[in-house]
Amino acid sequence: MKKALFMASIGFLSAGRAIELMPAAVIAQPPIVAQQPPATDNSMPIRTSQPPQIQIINLGAEPRQQMRLKPVLNVKQTTLMTLKMGMKISASGQSSQEIKVPTSVVTMETEATKIDANGDIHYQFSYTKADVTSDSTNAPASALESMRSAIKKLVGLKGSFIMDSRGFSKGGDFIVPEGADNNFKQIIRQMSQSIEQLSVQLPAEAVGKGAKWRLDFPLNSNGINVNNIATYELMSFQEGVAVLNIGLEQQAKPQSVNSPQLPAGSNINLQSLASQGRGESTIRLDKLMPVRSAVSMNSNSEMSVKSAGSPQESTIKTQLTMEITLDSQ
Repeated sequence: MKKALFMASIGFLSAGRAIELMPAAVIAQPPIVAQQPPATDNSMPIRTSQPPQIQIINLGAEPRQQMRLKPVLNVKQTTLMTLKMGMKISASGQSSQEIKVPTSVVTMETEATKIDANGDIHYQFSYTKADVTSDSTNAPASALESMRSAIKKLVGLKGSFIMDSRGFSKGGDFIVPEGADNNFKQIIRQMSQSIEQLSVQLPAEAVGKGAKWRLDFPLNSNGINVNNIATYELMSFQEGVAVLNIGLEQQAKPQSVNSPQLPAGSNINLQSLASQGRGESTIRLDKLMPVRSAVSMNSNSEMSVKSAGSPQESTIKTQLTMEITLDSQ
């Protein structure tokens, strides 16, 4: 049983790392950056690093036009995110153990409240519902209960944020629900690091059909330093509605892993990690969240693991598949 739980924790660590790669066009979570108003007892300002730079690959065909966000004010947008995952884990050459992870369903609300003269957008964000579905799963009951407990803690998490008209974060802070423990606050900090670097950022240049741009950014995800690349291709752009093809890549060098999600006393070293994903997103420039997004991803990793109190080292290989869909009203 201990071995199953330990392997499950490794698997969920890999899943969390892959989720953090997803761009905001897919996961629709807000960028979290420096504090704006004075913090209350329950507020949690997050300092931001330098945003990733956009590299233009192709400006696309004529006619070209600039893409700038200008959401309608004081109108709530409701977004439903569905996450499906599957994992296969093998240890030291043994046959693979398949873990069917229950589907997560999260409902979010966003509302733009003000647009400054320079185009900066002030908006509010909140999680209103979160749960896992009752579809079949073979993960350990304790791991599933932990997953359900963790995701439900999102409900009530809200905050106020600012971004510019190209999607670059400029400030904000979360209002943490009453009774949130330090582990949950740490999750928010980790989430903020990935989201601030992964939010969809539009080119400064005027672009047309076929335009391509990419973001390269390092990220510490669940104790693993990874290099991420997100590539966007503009398939169409008419009357303020853009359809984007999305490509995702992720690589990591061999390194030791330090994550609060792992059992105490564990010694883990990453040997290899490679992920690839593709998808499509439809965005409206008068909305904060995408109208529709769908992305699938495959990830493979190999780790050498020595559990607490055991001199024996095991090699754990993880194969992860993931599908994320997002629909807004």
